[in-house]
Amino acid sequence: MGTCIVVIESDGYTVDHLRTLSRNDGIRVHHASNGRDGLREVMQLRPDVAFVDLNLPDMDGRQVLSEIRTGGLQTLVLMTSGRRDIGAVVECMKLGAFDFLEKPFDLDALGVTLRQMRDRLRLEAEVRTLRHRLEKGSPYHLLFGHSRRMREIQAIVDQIADTDITVLIRGESGTGKDLLARTICECSSRKDRPYVKVNCAALPRELLESELFGYEQGAFTGAHRTKKGKFEHANGGTVFLDEITEMHVDLQAKLLHVLQDREISRLGGKDPVPVDVRVIAATNRDIEQDVREKRFRVDLYYRLNVLNIVLPPLRERRDEIPYLVECFLERYRKQYNRPNAAIPGDLLAEMQEYAWPGNVRELENYVKRLVVVGDADGVRREMRLHRQKHHTSREPALPPPDPREFDGKTLRDVSREAAREAERKVLEKVLQKTRWNRKKAAAMLDISYKALLYKIRESGLE
Repeated sequence: MGTCIVVIESDGYTVDHLRTLSRNDGIRVHHASNGRDGLREVMQLRPDVAFVDLNLPDMDGRQVLSEIRTGGLQTLVLMTSGRRDIGAVVECMKLGAFDFLEKPFDLDALGVTLRQMRDRLRLEAEVRTLRHRLEKGSPYHLLFGHSRRMREIQAIVDQIADTDITVLIRGESGTGKDLLARTICECSSRKDRPYVKVNCAALPRELLESELFGYEQGAFTGAHRTKKGKFEHANGGTVFLDEITEMHVDLQAKLLHVLQDREISRLGGKDPVPVDVRVIAATNRDIEQDVREKRFRVDLYYRLNVLNIVLPPLRERRDEIPYLVECFLERYRKQYNRPNAAIPGDLLAEMQEYAWPGNVRELENYVKRLVVVGDADGVRREMRLHRQKHHTSREPALPPPDPREFDGKTLRDVSREAAREAERKVLEKVLQKTRWNRKKAAAMLDISYKALLYKIRESGLE
């Protein structure tokens, strides 16, 4: 993503120079001819750099500098002036200006200053990212560093976060796909730009289209004014499309156009609107199966699947459970003012053996419940009930059979139950070995894909 610059000056001198430099350098230059318009542009665009002339028609440039520096922005401000004034230079530097340039300046000098500013911006972004990663409770800290599986994903995120590459996140419901998308955004140069999440399963097709792409006044009954869509609101930032496989095929074609041409078309609009947006998508479904069954466009699949990150379920990273429990405990102790809330040691031990069908979200909900109402016995009962219902946990070795358990059962019943349990264990082992790639698992087990899906459902391994 190129550098965004706002120039606030009445004569257009700096703008002309910058636009000459920016032709092949990815710089976007916006111009305001007075201080009030310039401040509006800065607050709206949140640029990387602002050039501010000392002498503006409506206000002193030092006032503009002061408002930018105290406005909570990361914008670097470079002051310009057509006359030498040492006192003004000193005052501007004290107010936080990056540099002060005297007009006229040549292209080479301006080019050197721009490179210095870009180096400064890059270093500041790296410092903010590293500081954020070290903060306890940050998405990055919560996700990574506590299991081998997640450290592998951490290495990928560190490599690709600060690029514009499209990412497809896959994993069961509750594994943290939204959290991972936010982490990728917050480790990128788009960190301070908009992050817009869209749940494609939450809205019907007609509403989702207008939400994503916006509409023009009069496009349909009730469209009394022009409305920007999510892509325009996220311009310069990131759009996270959750449950992407729930999007209607017709809308998939419009999304493909956005990814290919970097522009959107509002409903009822004639002219395309350019957008600079990074797209991260997520699904908990078998997207390849949806492609084969023509519920998902193959061309869009390949556009989204530039980088594929699979989040493992919590049962495959049990070593994270104590750490996650402590993180959630700390969060909800503060939120609900329960400083003495704790989890009994025997319950924590059961949590590490539980299969977590709802993954991290289920764990978080249980911890919240324990902090708020302290219902350890109720949580324990629910976990045991789920274990009996879904048969997804790795049970400890069975004790010697009690003859009373077989009252009323025939030998055939017992044999059938033992066969089902043995089949479930084999299925689980093969699925874990193939990282839940059902196609590979079916091939290893020498059964059809449909037969495998049926057995997964029958065994409660969904």
